[in-house]
Amino acid sequence: MILYLAIPLTLAVYFLAQWFYKKTALAILNPILLSIAALISIMLIFGFELEAYEEGTNILTRLLEPAVIALAFPLYQQFVHVKAKIVPVLVACSAGVIVGLVVTTFVAISFSASPEIIASLAPKAVTTPIAMAISQSIGGIPAISAIMVIMVGIFGNVCAPFLLKHLRIRTPEAQGLAIGSGSHVIGTSKAMELSRTHGAFSTTALLISAVLTSIIAPVLYPYLLSWML
Repeated sequence: MILYLAIPLTLAVYFLAQWFYKKTALAILNPILLSIAALISIMLIFGFELEAYEEGTNILTRLLEPAVIALAFPLYQQFVHVKAKIVPVLVACSAGVIVGLVVTTFVAISFSASPEIIASLAPKAVTTPIAMAISQSIGGIPAISAIMVIMVGIFGNVCAPFLLKHLRIRTPEAQGLAIGSGSHVIGTSKAMELSRTHGAFSTTALLISAVLTSIIAPVLYPYLLSWML
């Protein structure tokens, strides 16, 4: 039964969660986080099979990649503004990608994680389809990468405004770059709520970080692993 109810159930739960979030305005009640919790609860209570649910939502999954393209719209709106600062944007995104890979690898090794888990965690800061592809190319487990991407994104969506405020990072451009490079699409949705400038720079950081990670990670990761182990 869940095979045929999967899409309407998923959409109904998400829109209800989004309505609840707008009514409460509490960052912790993120629509994606609420939707995940609600859908897991429903599947456990009614005994629905995960495989049937995945098959039923296959269309939504396939829409994930083209949906990323829609993020180019705020970038188009602020293109002149972004273009004027493209050099510091590229430097910041490059530094973020490299530092993220190094820190993630170091922390995972410090907790005695296996090479497969370390590789799965490495591309955590880019959007799901790209993270899964990178993870597979460096010997990771794509499913674990997808979970980590969602967790990192929700954390950025919920906590980024609070952290940026207390770190005294005040300019919309810097805040947008930090959110986009650290918490990809889910974080960028929060940046778009803040302002168009936040959204444009977050989208720019998301796209550049995704490209840089897909280039840098397969080259840098093996050296990091052999150096730190």
